[in-house]
Amino acid sequence: MENDNSQQHGYPFLEEIRVKNHFADLNLKLLSGRHIQIDEYQLHTLLSDYFDEWTQFYADLYRLRLVREVFDNFTYYYLDFFDGSHGKLTEQSRYKVLTEWQTVIGLMLLDLYYTRYFDDPKEIRWSHIKQEIETGDKKDRLQLLFFGDARSGFTKNEWAEVEKKWRNTISSFHELGWVNKLSGQGDEIRFEIKPAIHRLANLYLQEMEHFDDFLHLFKASVDQ
Repeated sequence: MENDNSQQHGYPFLEEIRVKNHFADLNLKLLSGRHIQIDEYQLHTLLSDYFDEWTQFYADLYRLRLVREVFDNFTYYYLDFFDGSHGKLTEQSRYKVLTEWQTVIGLMLLDLYYTRYFDDPKEIRWSHIKQEIETGDKKDRLQLLFFGDARSGFTKNEWAEVEKKWRNTISSFHELGWVNKLSGQGDEIRFEIKPAIHRLANLYLQEMEHFDDFLHLFKASVDQ
């Protein structure tokens, strides 16, 4: 009997019924930059059960590396370049570059994840974010980032601009699988921070270790 196309090219696992049923959804999400976690159970299980096969498939067909990482006892999967290039403030990436504002908000979310390490779920509201900016341990830095200077109070319009940046970023991070958005457009911002947010710790390790330098570069970029 003549082998089918997938067998000829060394990917017989693609003929498995479970893989066939979910291939389109899984492939689209991975290639769009999404991080697959246990809440997407079917896709997560397929990646776990056929990890070696998927790894070879994406390396051969897309020259991309399927990565499996574990954080906080949760496993997640995503695609990356073999050369390890990534989006930094000082270096443009070829893949899913974060804007400067997304980077700032992402690092703040990573900090909030650690702060709420024992909470499950790690649900955040806009009121929590405002409290961190107004009175948190890093308030001076955060106010400088979001408002340009540190002071005792900010206008309604100033807060509206910051809230808009957060709302747009949370929508983007929801697509990446870093948060689970729980609120609609007209509601108070509400979302759950997911374990895959830890990828930011790898992407922006240098920025986290040298935050003052990052702050200087960020301020210079937004002031231009």
